[in-house]
Amino acid sequence: MSVVLMEGKMNTKKNERFAETDRRIRKAFTKMVLNKKTNQISVREICEATGINRSSFYLHYADIPALITAIVWEKWTESVERIHEEMHGDPNIFSEAYVAATLREAKRDRTFYRAYFEKFGTAELEKGYQTLFENVFKPFFRRLGIESEHCMEYHFEFVKAGYFAVTRKWLLYGCPETPEEMAKIIKRSMAAIPDDLPPVPDEFFI
Repeated sequence: MSVVLMEGKMNTKKNERFAETDRRIRKAFTKMVLNKKTNQISVREICEATGINRSSFYLHYADIPALITAIVWEKWTESVERIHEEMHGDPNIFSEAYVAATLREAKRDRTFYRAYFEKFGTAELEKGYQTLFENVFKPFFRRLGIESEHCMEYHFEFVKAGYFAVTRKWLLYGCPETPEEMAKIIKRSMAAIPDDLPPVPDEFFI
């Protein structure tokens, strides 16, 4: 067997071990979140649960917040794919049906998302929401005669904060209302937003 082939097989096994360790780390943390707040979970506990040492953990993540961010984006990507499939590519993210679809995804992992929002709010989603502001809300605000950049930002922050505050409260209560009922509540709160906004660019979902 050539040296190149042997090295290739060794690298494949090494990559597989790395990926398997990463899955174990994420699985252990996600399980811990069911019973603890995120700030009560330590790297030491994760290492003990997965049978790895601290140096192995730090090969994957700089700290617990970095681990949480990675899990959030993984869940976000999976959720977006399911929502798009369910909505058949409907670009109107403010429609009642779309809002209900996002809430079903939040409910699917409600314990994790509740813990995430309690500690981090929407900070890690800001890049996507800046894209939403530039491409969707700015044209809408200009149609309303609003030209001041600051005024646009104030209105956008109000809508964004309101949506997440309501969703977070719903998760905290244990999701007693159905996603469809909550979508009606949120939609009524955003009644001033028209149904014919520009389509949301793909960058928002990345």
